[in-house]
Amino acid sequence: MAFMLISTSFAQKTKVGLRLGIGLPNLESTDDNIYSKDYTTVAGFDGGFFLDYGLTENFSIKTELVYARKGGEKNGMQAIPPTQLDPQLEPLTQGAPVYASFDNEAVFSYIEIPVLAKYEWHLDDKWGVYVNAGPYVDFIISPKQKTSGMSQLYFDEAGTMPVQFVANPQDPPQNWVFVDLPAQDFTATTDIDKDLANMDFGAMAGVGVSYALNDTSELLFDARGSYGFIPLQNDTDTYGTVHMGSFTFSLSYAYTIKNRSKKVETND
Repeated sequence: MAFMLISTSFAQKTKVGLRLGIGLPNLESTDDNIYSKDYTTVAGFDGGFFLDYGLTENFSIKTELVYARKGGEKNGMQAIPPTQLDPQLEPLTQGAPVYASFDNEAVFSYIEIPVLAKYEWHLDDKWGVYVNAGPYVDFIISPKQKTSGMSQLYFDEAGTMPVQFVANPQDPPQNWVFVDLPAQDFTATTDIDKDLANMDFGAMAGVGVSYALNDTSELLFDARGSYGFIPLQNDTDTYGTVHMGSFTFSLSYAYTIKNRSKKVETND
């Protein structure tokens, strides 16, 4: 009986690199809550360092240490929770939600750690395409809410029912004169750390293109999406269930620090 010993080898590469990108976050209110809906994207920096550890010629595990700015803005008429109003106004609003027209930006900084499984197809000796996916964890730092503008308060979103007070409370009720409450100043920067979950856990997936500059250096263009599973707000009874998602475009530089060849022998 004859047999043949076949020997093959493939390269395993370990790479380190720097990724610089722009994130387009999305604050998604899953229950259309009046306080959390209608936020629009605020583009922010998304980038950091990565380690890409090759397991085979095509498959690797990629982990990153990322700084990301996420958040959203809502400008114009919007609802204000009673707890955020001046307590002196409570007798006028009776705990009901009120509306005002102002600019509202909620911006959060995160330290993000994704761990991604990556598979790459080598088109030739220069170009490649890849897909990657996996979980990530976020840790929030220094969340701020910035508001600005002057506005009257209203009981309705259309702005047709202004909050009023009695100008002559000393007179009999039948002679009372109701006057619109003066415009309120919403200019403030508020630390909202206690209102938000201090971490998030989610899933991330994306695609990319690689271009080899030489044997040890390459450039990568990457597009990825992510979605957090943990509600952003701690008080879900008031603010509903809000999740943080993001879509990111980035450019990376990778340097191969170790190129290993592995031999596989099979009997035939």
